[in-house]
Amino acid sequence: MPRFSTAFGLTNAQAELDFVDIDLATDTPLYLDPYAIQIRADEFSESCTDHIRSFFNALLDALREDNDVRATSLLSNLREPNETFLGQSVGRPRGRAVGTHKGAELARAIRESRAFETGLLSDLSEAALFIYGVGSDTISDLTTNILRNLLAEYTKEQCEIYGIETRPVRNIGPIWNITRRDWEACALDLPIYHGRPILLVPKSLVRFRLCLDTQEFYNHHMIEFLRQEYENSNSSLVNILKDGTRRVYKNAVKERHPMIKDDLASFVRDHPEVLERYKELKGAEGALEIDELERFFDERVFANALIERLQAIPGGNDSASEYHSVMIGICTFLFHPSLIIPVKEQEIHEGRKRIDIKFTNAARRGFFATVLQSPQMRSINVPIECKNYTRRIANPEMDQLQGRFGHTRGFFGILLCRDMDNKDRIRAGCRDTALDGRGYMLALDDEDIISMLGFVRDGLRGNIDRYLQMRLDEISG
Repeated sequence: MPRFSTAFGLTNAQAELDFVDIDLATDTPLYLDPYAIQIRADEFSESCTDHIRSFFNALLDALREDNDVRATSLLSNLREPNETFLGQSVGRPRGRAVGTHKGAELARAIRESRAFETGLLSDLSEAALFIYGVGSDTISDLTTNILRNLLAEYTKEQCEIYGIETRPVRNIGPIWNITRRDWEACALDLPIYHGRPILLVPKSLVRFRLCLDTQEFYNHHMIEFLRQEYENSNSSLVNILKDGTRRVYKNAVKERHPMIKDDLASFVRDHPEVLERYKELKGAEGALEIDELERFFDERVFANALIERLQAIPGGNDSASEYHSVMIGICTFLFHPSLIIPVKEQEIHEGRKRIDIKFTNAARRGFFATVLQSPQMRSINVPIECKNYTRRIANPEMDQLQGRFGHTRGFFGILLCRDMDNKDRIRAGCRDTALDGRGYMLALDDEDIISMLGFVRDGLRGNIDRYLQMRLDEISG
């Protein structure tokens, strides 16, 4: 079977897609990671985090109340998710067992763990560290089930962008109702391939292994902390070298402190700062790079190919759809993971086909973090208008973009067009709009886009932020 993009006739490469371009023949060895979700501050991730915490708090409440029926019911409703095609199944995706039996086992493992007994356990993302029998597959499956409804909405939005048909599906399991704190049956609109429904997952939320990894924490943080403690003491584990150096070897520490999950919980209870430091380090790693998702991907070559593809698109109404599609891919390639979750907001026919796209601003650094944190812009979302015009850009197009601004979205947007033979007038208009307090609009034409793609082609991706800041400075004062 092909990848999702090929199966549904998309010409976009993984670098141009916001979601993981899954292989429909076998599971892709990636995991939906709750910690990678909860450290993000964008709207989609915050909604996901609310769902995960709602479920896990409901589960912990049931266990604290000794309500085994409720706890087992909560876990037993987590069916085996095949729809994301993620994980470690060999050959055709089969899903991993959660089900009724596994649900009861998992409830018992949590209840009998030292992390639960001591009140340490409060977060699903930490469960793999402290609970016996819980690993990457289980956590990813739990997260997928809890977020099924949000992922279905995301999938439908992506399908609307690319014109992929979706149909109601009722047989992939219940959704988590965050208000009722319980499962409920619901039909989900999903794409179907050879009779199988598909859930797409944002590539910003997946990892090759969970951020919080038991072996990594044990080997590089717990044992190292204990080794230094022993080295600073008069412990019998201390070896005195010929030069007088005191040395404690890790193997000796591991013999005294074998990898036992209950002991990890006790260690974290006594030294919570070690876990917090570990989580800070993992959070700083950020989303996977495109060359991690695509073997042998060369972004320099790909950037040059995008330049050629853009230059080959004729201006005018007949090529409007092609231009819009290419520009969505280029924006994803240039600005991900700062801009994520593209959504097609409307499609209007006025003698031409126009697609308006809203990106979620998830930037943690760089230009898009600046416009997100700016009191004047507060760019929670970034609306992008695409105009494949051969005529001049006029006031109505600028007014249209400005009309997308608001307190729940922010006051920054981008107008993409083919050519601005009246650049000075357009930028003067954008400057007037900014000075009047009506918002900030960047008008970028092919020359601007090709310049930014050229930075990537030349190995200077960092110049993109500086280039955008330069364009913003031109209209800010």
